[in-house]
Amino acid sequence: MNQRSRSTTAAEAPRAVTPFDDLGVAVSNHEPLAHHSWLGIGGDAAYFCEPVDVEALGRVVARCRERAIPLRVIGGGSNVLVPSTGYPGMVVRLSAPAFCGIDVQRPTIHAGAGAKLVHVVSAAVQAGLSGIEMLVDIPGTVGGALVGNAGGHGGDLGERVGDVTVMLPDGSLDIRDRSRLAFESRWSNLDDCVIIGCRLDLDEEDAAALTKRMQKQWIVGRSAQPVGTRTVAMMFKDPLGGTAEALVVQSGARDLRVGDAAIYQAHANYVVAGPHCGSDDVRTLVETVRSRVREKLGVELTPQIEVW
Repeated sequence: MNQRSRSTTAAEAPRAVTPFDDLGVAVSNHEPLAHHSWLGIGGDAAYFCEPVDVEALGRVVARCRERAIPLRVIGGGSNVLVPSTGYPGMVVRLSAPAFCGIDVQRPTIHAGAGAKLVHVVSAAVQAGLSGIEMLVDIPGTVGGALVGNAGGHGGDLGERVGDVTVMLPDGSLDIRDRSRLAFESRWSNLDDCVIIGCRLDLDEEDAAALTKRMQKQWIVGRSAQPVGTRTVAMMFKDPLGGTAEALVVQSGARDLRVGDAAIYQAHANYVVAGPHCGSDDVRTLVETVRSRVREKLGVELTPQIEVW
């Protein structure tokens, strides 16, 4: 072995070849997805990128279609469960400024898919625009909120959506107006595309009154959520006329535990991942609780947590 061989460092080693190397987009291999989810568990993504703009995203999306590479978008990661084996495709995070803009044009707001929902709500309230202030306590990004039609006690996001800009599998853009959108309780028809942003049609109202209403919702909402830990996820959507938490308690499932995954005692619709928890622990616990509620109460709960 010569001197040059002995002094070669890891930094000088050849970079792994990916199907995206010719696109001018920074793509990483084997990105730990645990870093991008609230539960803090799960394996690696085969490919991961944070495109700087829409054009770069379009090249990545089109290449995934050309090579039959599965693609997912991750937002805030508050309701995502990644398998311990990871994800065998491309995971995109829309964190660049091009995807996080919030533009107030009274009485509408244009929001990027990567913008945090709480920031959009705050911008609306400060501008004296009402209609989404009840969503202030919901974590995550606008894109995720649109796909899951995030809602509170006073309504849901879908009620205020004027149009949504999406990217199709070939990398082209499409603006879907209200006539092409469908929203139901915690559901939308936006799961076949990559969301770029949306227009929200709001109402004008006194900013001071709105601020008080928003603050009240923040306090009420936070009181129903775990505090002191970030490694949590909501298990189920609330059924019509009731709450998933009440059903979990009534079924006697509150004290269930699988491995290092447990029900959060103060708020029984949340699962907490302990330091030695694996993805299988969480998935098995959620399914066990769901079965218990079905057997004891005859109610079929719909999972809130998204299993990849």
